[in-house]
Amino acid sequence: MKIKLIYIALLTTVIFSCKKDDVEVEPPREVSEQVITDEQSLEDFLSTHFYNYEDFEDLNSQPELEIDTISGDNAGKIPLIDQVSKEIIQLQTLDGSLIDHPIYTLIAREGSGVSPSLADSTYLSYEGILLNKVRFDRSSAPIWFDLTGLVRGFREGITALKSGEFTVDENNIPIFSNYGQGAIFMPSALGYYSSATGIIPAYSPLIFKVDLYLVEQTDHDGDGIPSSDEYDLNGDGIPDDTDEDGLPDFLDVD
Repeated sequence: MKIKLIYIALLTTVIFSCKKDDVEVEPPREVSEQVITDEQSLEDFLSTHFYNYEDFEDLNSQPELEIDTISGDNAGKIPLIDQVSKEIIQLQTLDGSLIDHPIYTLIAREGSGVSPSLADSTYLSYEGILLNKVRFDRSSAPIWFDLTGLVRGFREGITALKSGEFTVDENNIPIFSNYGQGAIFMPSALGYYSSATGIIPAYSPLIFKVDLYLVEQTDHDGDGIPSSDEYDLNGDGIPDDTDEDGLPDFLDVD
C-alpha cells in the first residue's frame, strides 16, 4: 500500500502531539455482560440470514455453503435461526465463576464417518467471517488442524459434524465424498474476546464455515491413552491436570 509522504508527516505530527495521559484505554468488559450483547447480535444475524439449503438437497452434489441476507428475491427463505442447534458452553472466568455462553451449529450435511473429540486432529477446509460478512480467514486448500490449538468455539462446534469418505484417482489425488459440512456461530469469549486479531476487532462474535474431511484420534504424549480420554473430562474448557504438575494430562506421560 502506497502512502503519500505528506500523510505520513501529518500522522507523525498527530502521534507526537498527543500526550500519554490523553490516551484512553478501554477497561476490559465484564464477560457476563458481553455474552448478553453477543447472544443478541448472533440471534439477530441468524434471524435475518439463510444458507443455500436448496443446493444441498441433491445428494450427488458437493456445493459450497453460502450465507446471504433474507431480502428481495430471498424474502421467503428459511432463516438460520430455525435451522441451527443451540447449546450452552460454560466458560470459567479468571475469578473461577462459570458463565453460560451459547454456541450455534448448522449441519448442512452431517457426514458419514466419525465426529472428532475436542482433542483430535482434523483434515478440513474453512472460512471465517464476521457478522458483517467480512472474511477474516480462509484455507485455500484442506489443512490438518490439531483441535487443541484452536479457539474453544471451533473445538466445541466442529464435534457436531462427521468425517467423510475418500478414494484415490489415477493420479493419486484423494477424492472426498459424504463429508460433513456446516457452520459454527460463536460469541466473542469463545473466540478471541478482547484481543483484536488481524482484521478481527475486539469483542467480535465469529462465524466459521467448515468442510470436515478426515478425523484422526490423537495421542499427544504417546502414553497409549487417546488424548480425548485425558483432555477435559469435567467439561470446564480447561485441560485436566490430575497431578497438578502444571502439565495437562494429555501432554503428561506420567
